[in-house]
Amino acid sequence: MNGGLAVSAEGQSDGLTLLWKKDLDVSMQTYSKHHIDSLVHMENNSNMRFTKFYGHANPNMRNSSWEMLRRAGNSVQEDWVVGGDFNIILNNDDKECGRKKAQADMQDFKDVMDKLALVDIKTNRGWFTWVNNREGKNLVKEKLDRYMVSTNAINNLPFMETNVVR
Repeated sequence: MNGGLAVSAEGQSDGLTLLWKKDLDVSMQTYSKHHIDSLVHMENNSNMRFTKFYGHANPNMRNSSWEMLRRAGNSVQEDWVVGGDFNIILNNDDKECGRKKAQADMQDFKDVMDKLALVDIKTNRGWFTWVNNREGKNLVKEKLDRYMVSTNAINNLPFMETNVVR
């Protein structure tokens, strides 16, 4: 990778990094400890917006993450891909074992996705992106990381898929 931007970690978070190959023309739009928003200039003279995202780990602070994502979305006019660690599951199918998540938190996430017209990119391999590394009945797995695409971009990116590698 010949280009990139790294945002330092805060507390126990790992920070954010966006890397790209040297032949890509990428310009940064905005960034913070919870997002990196970039514009990728494509070969066909079109642009694609790519936003790397880190949702606040504290559920009481997560609305500020959603608000930041809404602000970024309001400026998007291109095909848009958003991906990263959202720190919340979309529904209880995204979780194996452990206590159920609060329905209100999942609904807030769904509302943001609907408002911004974002849909999950198909996961081809793997599913759970976080594991608590315990054993037996104490083992919990969740899909906290995901990539989404704007509904207007689906026809332009029909073969896009993600893989979960652990």
